[in-house]
Amino acid sequence: MKKQISTILFILFLGTTLQAQITRGAQEGELYISTDWYMDNYGQVHYAIFYTTDNGEHISLKYENIEIPPPNEMQVVKVLGDATPGALYNYGNNELWVSFDYGESWEFKENYPGYTKFFSGVNQGLIFKGNSQGFFKSIDYAQSFELLPITVLCPFTEVGFFEPEFYGIYGEAGIYFNFVHTIDYGQTYSEIPIDSTVAFWSISGQYPQLSRGTEPGEIYLTSWWPDYHYKIFHSTDTGYIWTEKFESDYIDLYFWRVHYTAGREPGSFYVLRSRINPAGDHVWLYIDYSSDYGETFTTYFHDIDSTITNVNSFKIDNVELSNYPNPFTKITNIQFNLPENAINPILNIYDIYGKTIRQYIIADKNLQQWDGKDSYGKRVLQGMYLYNIEYNNCISQFNKLLFINQKQ
Repeated sequence: MKKQISTILFILFLGTTLQAQITRGAQEGELYISTDWYMDNYGQVHYAIFYTTDNGEHISLKYENIEIPPPNEMQVVKVLGDATPGALYNYGNNELWVSFDYGESWEFKENYPGYTKFFSGVNQGLIFKGNSQGFFKSIDYAQSFELLPITVLCPFTEVGFFEPEFYGIYGEAGIYFNFVHTIDYGQTYSEIPIDSTVAFWSISGQYPQLSRGTEPGEIYLTSWWPDYHYKIFHSTDTGYIWTEKFESDYIDLYFWRVHYTAGREPGSFYVLRSRINPAGDHVWLYIDYSSDYGETFTTYFHDIDSTITNVNSFKIDNVELSNYPNPFTKITNIQFNLPENAINPILNIYDIYGKTIRQYIIADKNLQQWDGKDSYGKRVLQGMYLYNIEYNNCISQFNKLLFINQKQ
């Protein structure tokens, strides 16, 4: 009974905190991830910082703590990389900490008031912070900050390619978004309207996000759309022209937490997806890695058990899904290409609310027909449905849209 209660509390807790962040390190292929981890038998939620040097294929544990750590111990919240190898910042709960050994040990730097945004990663030891008191700069890893004499503040959301440069995005979802660019800490800045096909909506707290690339003027923009999917855009001219690189399928944000960052290697982009495992006692991590500016991705899955030695990490071969005809009236053919190591593959069909309508065991198959009926043999209503494939305790990268046009 205690275990069941703990599991329920863990699900409720993670559902409200949505704790999972990813940041690039100083070297190519290097990433840090801060995340909620698991709930122990005493009902304590554990948090962790994980580290990878191979684009997320393998991860190692660097630091952990419980939900409410002892006095003078750092609590894992949000991580932010520096341009110095091994240097990493952790901020949240009004505290800023720094590590110089890849996140294993930490030094407290300061308490900061209210909402504060931090920026780093351009030069070694250079970190900025902005809040209601002004905009500040440190060149000694947050040991001391100086107030910058800025009279005009643009809405910074990302530091640029060199020190005085910043990018920003602001607007109202469903009405407009503007891109802003400054090369003098925001004393002056240019403002460019963003086309509504690039950024127009913001769902479930998913505001359009910018991430600098590896060349001057190179920026990635990730934006969300009302039917719960995101698009990745790329610009090489400081936001004047955006090229769409990737469009995801439906993502149920009730279960999934999604974050992203560009990397240090040209063309590298990462999407971190995490969710609670079906048993409800620990977290699954999926790291989607692109080396071609976000056009295609390789997915690495990490089943982060409560014991780091039990982490089950492997590459997920993306399953290509399609169905025809679409729309259909009687039967549709769902095609897929299962990887050779797929164990117990299942095809799931859902309604738009995430309720499972039908399941098929698809071992040794590459095609499955669906007749528009649920598990009880009853024809479903006309409308839009979703499907995905599960295997090896994994879920195919994203759900695919399936539309039924049923005629009586």
